[in-house]
Amino acid sequence: MSESGMNKLYSQIDMLSYSERICLLGKIIQSLHTPSKTVKTQSSDFSAAFGLWKDRDISVEEIRSKAWSRS
Repeated sequence: MSESGMNKLYSQIDMLSYSERICLLGKIIQSLHTPSKTVKTQSSDFSAAFGLWKDRDISVEEIRSKAWSRS
């Protein structure tokens, strides 16, 4: 795009309200976004992770004391 074309575009953008600029920016970002391919994983048993803490005495106070002792 030529310099005069860019100046014309800038002047048109300057006339837009703030909300119109945000909307335009959203449209530009959406046009640049290309959806990525996602790999669908097998459904895992979420509740299986709870067994990790079985028979362990974990309290909020213990977590806080360990977290603050690191500093």
